Amino acid sequence: VSKSRRVRFELTLRIIDLNNVPLVSGTSFIKWHLPSSTAAEHRGRTNKCPIRDHRVAYEYEKQVHVRLTVGKDGMLQECSVELEVLQEYNASGRGERIRLGAVKLNLAEYVEASEALPSSPGPAPSELHEEGVVRRYLMQESKINSTLKVGIHMRHIEGTRDYYAPPLRTAPVFGGIAGIISHSEPVAGGGNILADTDGPDAVHNFISSNKEVGEMLDMYRRSLAAGWSSQPGELQADECIEDIFAGGDGWGKHGRPQLTHSQ
Repeated sequence: VSKSRRVRFELTLRIIDLNNVPLVSGTSFIKWHLPSSTAAEHRGRTNKCPIRDHRVAYEYEKQVHVRLTVGKDGMLQECSVELEVLQEYNASGRGERIRLGAVKLNLAEYVEASEALPSSPGPAPSELHEEGVVRRYLMQESKINSTLKVGIHMRHIEGTRDYYAPPLRTAPVFGGIAGIISHSEPVAGGGNILADTDGPDAVHNFISSNKEVGEMLDMYRRSLAAGWSSQPGELQADECIEDIFAGGDGWGKHGRPQLTHSQ
């Protein structure tokens, strides 16, 4: 590939947290790498972090330089980063390690989104620029419903700017349980969607057919249709579920209301 078709970027990779982990004890860590490169700097891992309340906070950040190639059509070619999520726990007195799943992202898709961040409305541009595109992803190759929160920022540092980036896909992105409830169409391909996290099994059944997905959506609708009598300060059923799956306690950002006693 000629030098004129190679572009260098600074990748800022942030691995923030993992939600909805089946087990309540043990540790988890993530290994990441760029399959297109053999360089030592293009692979790494987070620390082993404790699982607390079905959640793991990694708070990992890494900056590396990556090279992307401009295709003959002017589009940036794919350059993937793969993240493998692993869990360790003690079983019968000996350590066990299991692979929870993986997330694969095309860095080329984040170039245009990263460049647009400083002019986006909302938080201060410097904060957006620092954080990059932050999203929560359902894991692939997984039989559980954990979601991984990742931030990616791609900053152009060398090479031609005569290129265009592929659009940022949204298929693997977790949109919350409210989005599942409000859509009547099954998830394309019957992929991982939220299931009940209670019960003795550490790993939940993988929902693989559209029929099963539709049945589960109907179950959610019936459950919510039954409703509940919300007291002042309490969330509605769908808001409560959304808050729990986002790592909250079901009471929302304001917390559990204080009880008042009459004198």
